Amino acid sequence: MWVKMDLDTPGSNYRSNSRLHAVDICRGLALLFMIEAHISQPLGWISNWSFILAGPFFLIISGFSYDLFLSSRIKNSSKKYTFPESFFRGFLIYIIPLIPYIIVGLFFSSLFSSVTGHTYKIDLFHWGIFQVIGAGYILGLLVPNNFKSKILATIAAFVIAYIISNYFHEPLDFLITGLFPLFPWIGYFLYGRIAYELYQSRQLKNDKSLLIFSTVFLIASLLIYAIFKTNMPSLTRAQFPMFLLICSIHYFIFSVLVIYIDHKKFHFSPLDKLENIGKICFTAYYIHFLSLFVIQKPFLMFFTNLPPAVSNLIIISIITIILIQIEKTWKNYNYKFGFEWLLRKGTEGFLKLYRILVMKNTGWTAEGEHQKGEHQNIDRRI
Repeated sequence: MWVKMDLDTPGSNYRSNSRLHAVDICRGLALLFMIEAHISQPLGWISNWSFILAGPFFLIISGFSYDLFLSSRIKNSSKKYTFPESFFRGFLIYIIPLIPYIIVGLFFSSLFSSVTGHTYKIDLFHWGIFQVIGAGYILGLLVPNNFKSKILATIAAFVIAYIISNYFHEPLDFLITGLFPLFPWIGYFLYGRIAYELYQSRQLKNDKSLLIFSTVFLIASLLIYAIFKTNMPSLTRAQFPMFLLICSIHYFIFSVLVIYIDHKKFHFSPLDKLENIGKICFTAYYIHFLSLFVIQKPFLMFFTNLPPAVSNLIIISIITIILIQIEKTWKNYNYKFGFEWLLRKGTEGFLKLYRILVMKNTGWTAEGEHQKGEHQNIDRRI
């Protein structure tokens, strides 16, 4: 049930105004798509479209979040640390998910290679969702922070993929192979940055204008997709017509959420839960895999004998409840040892080391930086 809430009411435990809640809700929605896509008993077009949308939604909202990160750093901290912080974040997002992959690869390589005769290759360019996001953070500052440049960079991702696949396949094959190859999948991350520019646009601050624009974008993308569509849309996510359609679907959903949740302050209770899950979506990504294994493996026969709609509903409900309860409990411990916590602590550690090296090489002192900050504050007051 939709209820309009006054967020300024004293004692209200509803959302604060300082956060763009549509972002976390979209993260939670991407995770629900991911869960549905990985259930072993597919549910027709629902499972198919969940598979189509899950990965791109993760990348799009990560690109949007990247620009939120940039804007906050540019406003609140020294610009000279923005690039290293972006690099360290990207490096950790890239490398942390590779650690279990490398450990498993080494295990299989040492245990089974001599028996099976098959060599297990551990590839550092093992492209997945997190690796593309990490690359987006590292390469992000190479793209000028304006609307036109972000559009050109997004188109360039598809052009580069085409050039490599047709003319430089042999030497640069590692950039276009894998489950989510860097090119053109980084295009979804870059589009997320375009979506941030649209969100910041003065012309789209009005709810009516935003809704009209997002609807027109969706209709235009549907028409383009209808002209070029294939019988297997799940295989064409890396092609531009499907890319446009997925981006327009995301933008329409995001716009509706911004209008009704962030602007009009409507409260829909299930979206609260989805938003909370979205806050730990990187960690929840791995929790959902473990939960699926624990739930599906022992009860495979039970779920097989049920209609797919029933089995899917049961599984996705159980996993959603698990994630909600984990987030609710874990929040009390500041999400310690989760992916997001490791990312934050790791970045802080790298930045601290970087500052020490900068201080040693440039003669920078904390007192000098403090005085510089005081002078800047005085200048602003003047």
